[in-house]
Amino acid sequence: MDFSGYTSDAIVFEGIVTNERPPYFFHLTRPSAVSAGEYDYAGIEDAVIIITDVTDGIRDTLQYVPPRFEGYDVYYNYYNYDTKRKEETSGFSLGAVYGMYVTTKLYGIVGHSYSLDFYCDGKHFESEAQKMEQPLIITGLKVKKVDLGEKGETDAPCISFINPPGENYYLFSFYPWSYTHFTFTRPNVLLGGDSDWRFSILSDEYLEEDVVDFIVDDGENAFGYPNGWGYIPVGDSLYVWAQTISKDCYHVYEQMLKQLRTDGGAYTPTPTSITGNISGGVYGCFRVSAVSEKGILKGK
Repeated sequence: MDFSGYTSDAIVFEGIVTNERPPYFFHLTRPSAVSAGEYDYAGIEDAVIIITDVTDGIRDTLQYVPPRFEGYDVYYNYYNYDTKRKEETSGFSLGAVYGMYVTTKLYGIVGHSYSLDFYCDGKHFESEAQKMEQPLIITGLKVKKVDLGEKGETDAPCISFINPPGENYYLFSFYPWSYTHFTFTRPNVLLGGDSDWRFSILSDEYLEEDVVDFIVDDGENAFGYPNGWGYIPVGDSLYVWAQTISKDCYHVYEQMLKQLRTDGGAYTPTPTSITGNISGGVYGCFRVSAVSEKGILKGK
């Protein structure tokens, strides 16, 4: 592997602890130098990554899992401590396939807090503990015609949900299939790249407890497409996925979304590098999320 042209000190962290069944995969890479004219990522294979269940005092040192190539497919072999057997999972990649790590004993439990420590290049990086809040209870889902101020009315997914007391932050996305067939914990979530961000974030600062017909935003893109460009056609299956996120993760995503909205004009922010919630200037975000969904199955 030729890593010439890659920055020597930048680190990108990707991964999430959810309330899904384990194990959980994490990806550690280096971005290429822009001056090199490359937009690939080199996997870091010699780091020590530790995730701690602060609530129970359980420390999990992640295992590095090398990729296995078969044609255009990439496979990872690992031991699933939940099912107590060796398993294999795959992930399609447009970028780095090296740098994948997997948990060995950790479970994501609602109400528990988790912290991240990892050691790389002789340095220690860490994130403050993130609490897994209660999953959002979505009470209804429908497709309604709404006016987004672009080209008249369009059909948009609208959800109703119970907003619990306190300060809450959410990440929404929607697809024509259930996340249980996709899962947030597997390598296919972490590999590759997409210029379309089919998710949106929400702070409940101005929401009532009983939220009715909230319009789920269709996300951002790097091409300047108008609001509503990414909605699923009426008649197709539709699933809205909800993930709880912490306040600091919300602000990390908020910075990223502002960057996508910039057009270089005088009234938009100047593009800058965005670091996450991990010390030492690491790019990415250590996220702990409870996930839930509501779906409309085609033909039902």
